[in-house]
Amino acid sequence: MRTSPVRALGLALLLLVHSMSNAAANDAVEKFYKGRTITSVVPFGPGGGYAIYNQIMARHLGRFIPGNPQIVPQYRPGAGGIVASNHLYTVAPRDGSVMAMVSDAVALASVIDADKIRYKVNEFIWLGAIERVNNVLAVRADSGVRALRDLLDKEIVVGGSGPGSPTSLLPALLRWLEPVKIKTIEGYDGINPMFIAIERNEIAGATVSWTIFKTLRKPWFDQGFLLPIVQFGSVKEQDLPHVPLAIELARTPEQRAVARFMASNVEVGRSFILPPEVPADRVAALRSAFDRMVKDETFVEEITKAGFQLSPASGAEVQEAVAQSTALDANLTRLIRDTISRTK
Repeated sequence: MRTSPVRALGLALLLLVHSMSNAAANDAVEKFYKGRTITSVVPFGPGGGYAIYNQIMARHLGRFIPGNPQIVPQYRPGAGGIVASNHLYTVAPRDGSVMAMVSDAVALASVIDADKIRYKVNEFIWLGAIERVNNVLAVRADSGVRALRDLLDKEIVVGGSGPGSPTSLLPALLRWLEPVKIKTIEGYDGINPMFIAIERNEIAGATVSWTIFKTLRKPWFDQGFLLPIVQFGSVKEQDLPHVPLAIELARTPEQRAVARFMASNVEVGRSFILPPEVPADRVAALRSAFDRMVKDETFVEEITKAGFQLSPASGAEVQEAVAQSTALDANLTRLIRDTISRTK
């Protein structure tokens, strides 16, 4: 079927207008970011995994944003990441000059700790995730605990960094699923203080991203100093085939529903977000920049050399995963709040 000359001309004009519109949008974005510094809020203190991810991102993302802005981290630890998320939602300017890396439990906390939350998690604009990986509870081998079943008889103390952190929320899930004897000591400002406390035998272990364990404390596992006891996610990590998933402990439909919700933090992973209401052209530019960055050879080389596991997701993918994980009916929401909050 032939296209008439008039129709062909119309299509050509539409393409031209679309191209000019995109060029104008890019010019406006470049004008905004040229010579500007983007603040990237970090939910935990310096030296830990979130800080390292953020530092690597900051060295690369600006290359792909029109105007090539500098990106500078700003540490806002507290309440397991809730302080940073609250700040981004309630205080940060909504113009694309401030972004944040959020705790992978940001969606969990929005349901479980609603009284501490000042943000609406589905109103954040998600740029994408660098990595999605299970959290793992690992304990000192000399603690007397070598498998999950040992926790039925032997009590251990683990570290927590606040009510919105997986270090606190995931042991609470475990206590609800099984009568395990795990006591959580709160107040650690990120993973590095917890590692020091483990070395000093002040605590027996912690629940941390498996990649962070391997990157920052691999010799502990190679030498048998620390043992992985249970992992939190929907699918086992490839190199932990014999370490049980917490979700496997669920026996009732209610337990399975709660455990699935708690495992959804893996889909958030190491994500970056914007506050609501950032202009659409800047959102599009930042999302495009993020997608290009995670495929860039220089970025991939640095992130891999640092020992991290690159398993990226687009902003749209993470946004949809968060929306699905928080689409809970009132009864399930009440059950999650009652059970997890009661055992924290």
